Amino acid sequence: MIVLINAISIKEGGSLVVLQNLLLHMIKLDDSIRWHVAAHGSIADLEVFSHPRVTGHFFSNIGHSPLHVQWWYNVTLPGLVRHIGADLLFSQTNYLPLRKLACPTLLLEQHAGHFSDIFDQRMQASLSTISRWIWRAKRRWIIRSLQQASAVTVQTAALADAIAGAAGIERRGIHVIPHGCGLARTISPLRSCQENRPWHIGYITKFGVQKNFEVLIEAARILKQRGDIDFRLHLTLNPGLPECQSILAKVEAVGIGDVVINHGELSQDQVPGLYDQLDLFVFPSLCESFGFPLLEAMAHSLPLLIADVPGNREVAGSDAPRFSPYNAAELADKLVGLTDSERYVALSQAMRQRSERYNWFEAAQKTLRLVRGMVAEVSKES
Repeated sequence: MIVLINAISIKEGGSLVVLQNLLLHMIKLDDSIRWHVAAHGSIADLEVFSHPRVTGHFFSNIGHSPLHVQWWYNVTLPGLVRHIGADLLFSQTNYLPLRKLACPTLLLEQHAGHFSDIFDQRMQASLSTISRWIWRAKRRWIIRSLQQASAVTVQTAALADAIAGAAGIERRGIHVIPHGCGLARTISPLRSCQENRPWHIGYITKFGVQKNFEVLIEAARILKQRGDIDFRLHLTLNPGLPECQSILAKVEAVGIGDVVINHGELSQDQVPGLYDQLDLFVFPSLCESFGFPLLEAMAHSLPLLIADVPGNREVAGSDAPRFSPYNAAELADKLVGLTDSERYVALSQAMRQRSERYNWFEAAQKTLRLVRGMVAEVSKES
């Protein structure tokens, strides 16, 4: 069997984590499949491309303009499918060619923002007129791709429900396959309640309009003003980006610059070490396809506090404390509540146990089962 993975726009973040980990584990589980990956040239040194059953096809001009993107998807990608004789196209980029391919197509949808009203509102408010038009055109293309795909897979039931409603496709045709714990290498030991030093609270994530930094900053201001706990808030924002500069300027403006530590954008190798430095994790994000930082924190046995939205509740489970996503005072109060020693240890254990439900081998098994079934169905029909 020959499977072509479309990963052309994946360069960083959670999508890159999925590409590498899911493919490495599928290779280990099935030695009969030859994998081809269409990818951007910037990730050519990824570990998985050194495997003898993986062939990389690298392109570097895909992002130059919308015209380049359309040409690649509707001319180059179908040509590559024919050239290698692919039995199935597995697109991990949210998009498919506009015309239906001869082989079955599996679409992994990883952008919950196109199915979230709050994300859509914030995104459009941040864009120029031309960029808003492009954003809306992308959403129409994504909807068409979902309707055209032979099968769709997502990481949470919350996203599956949102897609079914927005795209008008049957919910049972959307396969929910949770992935592993992101960049967490192992499950960490239980945490004990710290004493006689500041509480180190983390929110490890890149910028996004849905990330809800404004509520977190206001909660930190309240905590500092009240003096309930001595704390440090750890962020990982790229200071070279205008959006991140605006957030960091807000930090200074409200007078919490002395308790906020921004580490800048970290490499994948540096991220686990930062989790090890933390005592608590807060996840105020309003919309996520899966929320790898949330899972990574859980795998590091960190007690955490989540914004009360469907995706976060689904991933973190019923034991995770929640706060109303726009209520900074409630966030501050509940962070203080997590410092109670008995509750702290119990939450550390609960989060570690919850994280053990997520693993890459199970995700790979379920994905392979879906791939084999799709190819077998085509063979049966022919």
